[in-house]
Amino acid sequence: MISRTREALAALLFAGSVGVSGAADLERQAAEAVAAHRLVKARSLYRRLATQHPGVLEHEIWVGRLSSWLNDYAAATAAFDRVLAADPRNVDALVGKAYVAMWQDEFDTAAELLARAEAAAPDDAQVALARARNCHFQGNDREAARHVARALELDPGSTDARELHRRLTPAPDPPGFLARLRRFLTGRS
Repeated sequence: MISRTREALAALLFAGSVGVSGAADLERQAAEAVAAHRLVKARSLYRRLATQHPGVLEHEIWVGRLSSWLNDYAAATAAFDRVLAADPRNVDALVGKAYVAMWQDEFDTAAELLARAEAAAPDDAQVALARARNCHFQGNDREAARHVARALELDPGSTDARELHRRLTPAPDPPGFLARLRRFLTGRS
C-alpha cells in the first residue's frame, strides 16, 4: 500500500514538474515573441499561460499589454479588469488600463486610475511617468514636467522619462542676428 502511495506521489510530482517546465518553455517563447515584435503570437502564448495558470496575474497583465499595443482596447481592458478583480491595487494593471484610457482620449479615467496606482505605490517611477504622459497628451506640459521630474528622481536611468523630459524642455532661442554677425566677423563659431 505504501509503495503505491509513493508511486502515485512520484507520478504527481513528475506531472507537476513537466507542467512547470512546459510553462517555463511557453514563457520563454512568449518573451522571445515580444522581443521579436511578434505581438499576436506573444499574446496567444500569454493567453495560453493565463488559462493554464490562472493564479499567475503577470500572464494576464501581458495579455492586456499586448492587446493594447495591438489596438485591441476591449481585450486589453478585459484582461486588466481580470487582474484588478483579483488584486485591486495591482499597479501594473492600473497603469496599463490608464494607458488604454489615454489612447482613447479618456484622460479623466486615466487620471483616476493613476491616482489609485500612486496611492498603491507612491514611489513607482512608472506611475509618475504615466501621470506625466497623461498631462502631456492633454497639453498640460507644466504639470507633465513636474511628474516627469519625479519619475527621473525615482529612476534617473529611465530612457522613456529622459525622452519625455527632453520633449518638454524648450529649446534655447537661437542667437539673434547681431550675435550671428559678430561670430561670423570674428570667426568664432
